[in-house]
Amino acid sequence: MEDYPKYGIPFESGEFYHIYNSAVGSENLFSSIDNYRYFLDRYHFYTRNILSVYTFCLLSNHFHFLIKVNNSVYDEEVSEQLRKFFISYSKAFNREKNRSGTLFNKHLKRVWIESDEQLLWTLYYIHRNPVHHLITTDYQRYPWSSFQIMLSEKPTKLQRSKVLDLFSGKENFIEFHERNIKEDTLRKKIHFLES
Repeated sequence: MEDYPKYGIPFESGEFYHIYNSAVGSENLFSSIDNYRYFLDRYHFYTRNILSVYTFCLLSNHFHFLIKVNNSVYDEEVSEQLRKFFISYSKAFNREKNRSGTLFNKHLKRVWIESDEQLLWTLYYIHRNPVHHLITTDYQRYPWSSFQIMLSEKPTKLQRSKVLDLFSGKENFIEFHERNIKEDTLRKKIHFLES
């Protein structure tokens, strides 16, 4: 793929992307449980025929999704459906909060996933995001991440079986996360002690 800015990489059929964005300034995207639920509902409504979601994490002021563009779907269709989704959520949030103006930063960031290794580390990165941002020390119990859904047996719209297959099963999925979160924590402690 050519060298594009993070917001300019075209969506290509059958490819994986890490997509993310945040609220403008110091605003929040979510201020209630209903906001989180509505965001996920609207996201599914607008993308259900064009994208497969592998993982996600919603934080108060930003979000992350790991997606795969469905076959025979291209950039214009993906971009248009995501635009409609952002407008729909923004209008509802603005109405609820009696606010006006832009809610999301101008450009949706996207990173093309170029290898299986990058895919695994992106999955992990998304799940550890609440720890990274000091929201919780227990990423496994964070309610607005797909981590718990991956361990559940309940029906889901996520590509759970494909995610677990990437790790050769649920036990390896859990072990990969636990091992790396411990190493991340240790690296932070060492960095703190050395500073």
